[in-house]
Amino acid sequence: MTFRHASLCFPEVSMDCRSIKDALARFHDVVDTVDGCRVLTHCLYPSFDPVEVYVVRLGDGFRVHDGGGAERAAWTHGRTDNLIGKMMRRHATRYNLAVRDGAIVGEAPSIEWVASAILSVANASAAAAVAAVDRAVAVAEDELADAVFGVLRRRVGEQHVTREYAVSGNSGRTYHFDFGIVRPNRKLILIDTVVPHHSSISHKYVAFSDVATDNNSGPDRWAVFDKPLSQDNASLMRQVADLVPVNRLDDAMAREVHLN
Repeated sequence: MTFRHASLCFPEVSMDCRSIKDALARFHDVVDTVDGCRVLTHCLYPSFDPVEVYVVRLGDGFRVHDGGGAERAAWTHGRTDNLIGKMMRRHATRYNLAVRDGAIVGEAPSIEWVASAILSVANASAAAAVAAVDRAVAVAEDELADAVFGVLRRRVGEQHVTREYAVSGNSGRTYHFDFGIVRPNRKLILIDTVVPHHSSISHKYVAFSDVATDNNSGPDRWAVFDKPLSQDNASLMRQVADLVPVNRLDDAMAREVHLN
């Protein structure tokens, strides 16, 4: 078997490497601050802001920390102290770091170790914030799903409500929706809860869009929310599902039962 070099699989493209180098130049800036020398890194928080790491001289070595960035990034999305602290300690340990005074901290015994320490702190900080936010989003969706289930059980009967309802999309991928309302001779209703975070929005959008059909013969699709969605996220979700506030779900289900 003969393998071709990857570059041969793409058309010839003239690349200006200097422009790319210039675009990345800001990551090489080191700024003196009251927290130490600030280094902008390539790692990203859930908000897609880059992780900033600080370097402080400590005797013959250096202390490297995230300036509390992971904690602030998670707090921006309303996460609890316990969850944030747990995720920070977990990911700091993975990189042989520590958590002190709300910051992820590492030690570099000499200047040769500073680069590795910066990368370790940046990766741990980003990973901790992402893990805390993802976990909190999952908890918020689960709590909302419990509230939705109470309404569905009362309005259509528990025997017609299936949790984690599996549906194959047009792509062949299988999706698990929070609820499937299955009744004899009635159209299937798929319900997913959604919270105002990009990971929830993108996941639910993909699932709903993949099970939709052009001729409207597919299942009805409802996205239930309890906290306001931004205008752009709400517009995006309306392309693939009916947006239903959880405090209006009872009325919506009552109309559905009455009409059918």
